[in-house]
Amino acid sequence: MANTLLKFGLPLAIVAFLYQAVLRDLIFLTIGVGKTIEPISNFPYTCRRIEDPRLSACEDMFLSDATRQLFLACSEPSARPQWMPNVARFNHSGRSMNDAVIAMDIDKPIGKGSFEYRVLRTVGYPVEKHDDANLHLVGMTGNDSPNTIELLLVNNKPSRDPHTGTILDNEAQGANSTIEKFITGPAATTMKHISTHHHTRIATPNNIATAPGISGFYITNDHGLHKTGYMHTLSQVFGLGDVTYCDTSTTGETDCHKLAGGISFPNGLLYHPQHNLLYVPSSANGNIRVYRPSFTAGSSIPTLTKIHEIHIPYPIDNLSLDPHTGDIYVPCLPKALEMMAGFEEPYNAFPPSTVLRVRRTGDLDGQGQMKYEVEKVLENVGGKDTPLPGATTVVRDGKTGRLFLSVGLGDPPARDRAILV
Repeated sequence: MANTLLKFGLPLAIVAFLYQAVLRDLIFLTIGVGKTIEPISNFPYTCRRIEDPRLSACEDMFLSDATRQLFLACSEPSARPQWMPNVARFNHSGRSMNDAVIAMDIDKPIGKGSFEYRVLRTVGYPVEKHDDANLHLVGMTGNDSPNTIELLLVNNKPSRDPHTGTILDNEAQGANSTIEKFITGPAATTMKHISTHHHTRIATPNNIATAPGISGFYITNDHGLHKTGYMHTLSQVFGLGDVTYCDTSTTGETDCHKLAGGISFPNGLLYHPQHNLLYVPSSANGNIRVYRPSFTAGSSIPTLTKIHEIHIPYPIDNLSLDPHTGDIYVPCLPKALEMMAGFEEPYNAFPPSTVLRVRRTGDLDGQGQMKYEVEKVLENVGGKDTPLPGATTVVRDGKTGRLFLSVGLGDPPARDRAILV
């Protein structure tokens, strides 16, 4: 009997573990088995693409409501399959040399459905010996005011030998990832560099969040500390991603501490000032973890207490906040495997998109759970003619009700537009 249990029980236990750890999310989230994807005609919106080659591979956006500027972190579609350390693409020779932040005036339309925009020139961005002045952008966030906008950017540059400047084997070394802080203003044409933040815990940064009254910033490390190798590959299986806080209160120093772990590919997190909560989505197993940050007297490093988890049965990218309503907008990938195919052929992948709205409807209930309402506001089945191919960020303009969507892959004629809804 014992031999029989050992013979059959152990394999069954292994299969059960693999199903829970890998296969379930692969089948139902990544592949999207069982999902019904609705056509865009089912929703009360009129959509159009903004056709402009310079607005390509714009992974993330930040809306300055005060100045009516939409800031986009843009790249080149052909470079994404070559250099994208967050998904283990380390061919530095194929990296983009044209990444830039673009400021779009969303109240100044021009022909072909676009808007006036400017490619921001960096001022004071330091160029180290043997290095170049290029940015390699992923996530971004900002702090808004009528006269000054602070922008924080994830910058993934190739690692170099500090003495000779020779680019190292980044497949072994990993990227030289930093957080760059700039300031700009109304009708922006330039952005002035303020500081560069580097630390061993800024290892695989995906995105950034800030909060009023704090001296630092939160980041998600989508693969934890594992920049390369097997553990980088397996980090989603074992939930090695984390939320880290970097304190910048001491001039010239960045002090980073891990606050929360056990997350599979944490992506574009969001601090909600009206809730005083930090929302952290997962691109691997869906759902949004809700944390309450708190500071103790005499400490510049907060703690995070997980108080809730919002069920979202989709892989999620970058969260954004409509400050007028307090709603959170959630871009989802109902067929994430099709999105991943875009890293192989960015000009020929047209995955579907889903946009959800998350609204808090109440405080803690009798079981200690927060109350949230999740509603699908937009979806499209994908394909060559889709206006919504694999959106990675959606931003709602609370003053007009328009939605702007962008995506980090694609080709100029058909992908990676800021999509106006």
